[in-house]
Amino acid sequence: MFEYFYKRPYTLYSLIAGFFIIGVIALMTLPKNLFPDANPPQVIVITSVPGATAQVAANTVSKPIEQEISRLGLVTDISSVNVANFSIVKAEFDYKKSLNAAAVDVANALSIAKGKLPKNANPAIYTAGDFTLPVDIISISPKNDNINLGDIRKIADSFLKPYLLSNPEIGNVEVFGGYQSAINIEVDPFKAKRYNIDFDKIAMALQTLNRDMPIGFVKGENSFYTITFYGEKDEIERLKQLPIMPNVHLADIADVNWGHMKRRSGYVGNGRDAIALSIQRSPSGSVLAVSKAARAEMKKMQVKYPNLNFEISDTQRDLIELSNDNMLVALRDAIIFTLLVIMFFLGNFKAIAAAAITIPMVFFSTLAVIWLTGGSLNIVIYTAIILSLGLLTDNAVVVLENIERHIKELGEDLQTAIQKGTKEVISPIWSGTLATIAVVFPLMFIGGFPEKIFKPLIFTLIIALLISFFLSITFIPKLLEMLYKRGTDKGKIEKWFDKIYDKSIGKLVEPYVNVIKFSNGKHRLIRRFVLIFGVLLLLVFSMKMIMPVIGKDAMPPMDTGIIKAQIAFSSNETVESGEKKIAPFLDWLHKQDYVIRSSVAFGTEAGVLSLGSGNLPAEATITINCVDRFSRKMDIWSIEDTLRNKLSQLEGIKKL
Repeated sequence: MFEYFYKRPYTLYSLIAGFFIIGVIALMTLPKNLFPDANPPQVIVITSVPGATAQVAANTVSKPIEQEISRLGLVTDISSVNVANFSIVKAEFDYKKSLNAAAVDVANALSIAKGKLPKNANPAIYTAGDFTLPVDIISISPKNDNINLGDIRKIADSFLKPYLLSNPEIGNVEVFGGYQSAINIEVDPFKAKRYNIDFDKIAMALQTLNRDMPIGFVKGENSFYTITFYGEKDEIERLKQLPIMPNVHLADIADVNWGHMKRRSGYVGNGRDAIALSIQRSPSGSVLAVSKAARAEMKKMQVKYPNLNFEISDTQRDLIELSNDNMLVALRDAIIFTLLVIMFFLGNFKAIAAAAITIPMVFFSTLAVIWLTGGSLNIVIYTAIILSLGLLTDNAVVVLENIERHIKELGEDLQTAIQKGTKEVISPIWSGTLATIAVVFPLMFIGGFPEKIFKPLIFTLIIALLISFFLSITFIPKLLEMLYKRGTDKGKIEKWFDKIYDKSIGKLVEPYVNVIKFSNGKHRLIRRFVLIFGVLLLLVFSMKMIMPVIGKDAMPPMDTGIIKAQIAFSSNETVESGEKKIAPFLDWLHKQDYVIRSSVAFGTEAGVLSLGSGNLPAEATITINCVDRFSRKMDIWSIEDTLRNKLSQLEGIKKL
């Protein structure tokens, strides 16, 4: 390889330039997320059961579905949440099964379970994973009294959601906040009794219009029984004329009007009652690309709907942008410190120049390979590149110093020194590279969650190491050919650094040499055994004494600036009463200088996975976005304690 590229420098330069350009393009276009997608495949079955209590939904819907799903292969966990009118069953699969295969298996299991479900049960299957988390939540509230939340919900369902989905960058949009449009049929029980009509006859008549429509009755405060019929507004007149019995129409015993179904969910964005649009990415999509697309569309919607107030109430974007920027700053600092270390230890400007030129090449070439293999950028990828900096610098320095040795000590001319000096170290550098790869490579196949995190890290590290090896034995020799044209003598500054090194760190060289001499002295096997035993003893001591102290976590705690809380009021409370009780807390919250935005989701809606999934009407999931940790005095854990104390003072709170 060395001979081939050394004799063909323009081929080498073209190859490096090509990868460098692709790397620059990759840095600008690669999907950018916080972490790799690491959640196992999840399939959720949400079943609407009108009129059913939580207990009835659990016994008649969730149980049969769970029994059938439990028979599937590679299922690791099954759980269910049951609330009035809904059953939510979640199945989690092993990483060995793909998301699509898991969805097909659940669909087959559901087709078997359907025979055991109530007739009015209406199940639907949804896939879930990291991509179901909202990228942005757009909170829509009225600007004036000319429009209400019910009207906004109709606009969101009928116009805003389809409009956003027409953008190819956006994977999915979920609408949340209650006020779902519906035809409400309020049955007067006295009129029904006069005509000797019971509720079964009304239900049978309605089902002649739509046999698969789930129908349930809810008793209101006026003792009227309300049927929520999921139809269009222009169906109202047809419903009024619907025959219930000979010469008796629906309008004779009921009031039919266009409104919304009873609220079992609600949303409060940035302290204002609102309807939420949850923007989601596709399974392989970029959070930043989706967010940019959604916010561009939001600006257009603000112009088109002047009576509506659009604002972001929750987002992943700020954290990911900050994290990516911080990692690039860390990469910059790592390069600077690497060059300083080289200068301090070697006192050689030529070594600094070689490392300074090689590091960007390795960085952008690694990004090019990630781009070509369909990867993405995240904290794990940046970490792998930073970890590889020290290793790739070693390769360049080894080649440089060996070439210098041939020139200074052996008195060879430049071309001979470059060729012989490089060839001598190819095998040692390659052996070191292979040894490092052999140590980390098994981490790519350890299985489960760790594999999902380690695999992109190790893959990136291996790519960086291989590129570093390639550049050290091809590009570095050609670079040194130019750097050494004026000789190898050091300047005054370089000699000054040599003196500092000799008077400080250089003094440790002698003890190190003495250890080497000791290991190679008389009875060398015994001496080496003593040294190895001492190192192992130190390792065991650290495992026994230090590791238990530092603790064990899947991921390190991070001050992300995002706080999540789950609260519950009495199960007898409604969405409306819950929103009133939390209002004082939200008023106080948005007066705090460290708070940017807040998102509060009450209850559950069928088919909505990103917000409130599994909550009762009086239960709320709260997400608070704070300014970044560099712009506030309190850390995130102190803020959490403050918020916890404030929430515990809310009237009627049962769980926090």
